[in-house]
Amino acid sequence: MVMIRNPILKGFNPDPSIIRIKDDFYIATSTFEWFPGVQIHHSRDLKHWRLLTRPLSRVSQLDINGVDDSMGIWAPCLSFDNGTYYLTYTVVKSVRGGYMDAQ
Repeated sequence: MVMIRNPILKGFNPDPSIIRIKDDFYIATSTFEWFPGVQIHHSRDLKHWRLLTRPLSRVSQLDINGVDDSMGIWAPCLSFDNGTYYLTYTVVKSVRGGYMDAQ
C-alpha cells in the first residue's frame, strides 16, 4: 500500500481539479498571472506526480496583460467525456467592490 502525505503536490498549486481515467490521475492547478497558464500533473498512484503540460502557452489562449496582482487564471476544471479531455477556466482581470471582471 502506498502512503500518501499532504500536500500531494509540493509548492504553489492552488485550486486543484482532479480527474481519474482508468489507472491515470490528472490534476489541473491555477497559475493566476503566471504565463504559460494552468499546470497539469499526472500520476498513477496519487503519490508520485510529474508535470505533464502547461496547456495555455499562446497569448491567443490567455491574454493576461493588465490583470491586477493575484488575478488571471482561477480554478481550472478538468473533465473527460467520450475520449476527449476538456479544460475550463476563468480569467479574472480584477476584483473591486465585490464584483469580478472575468472572461
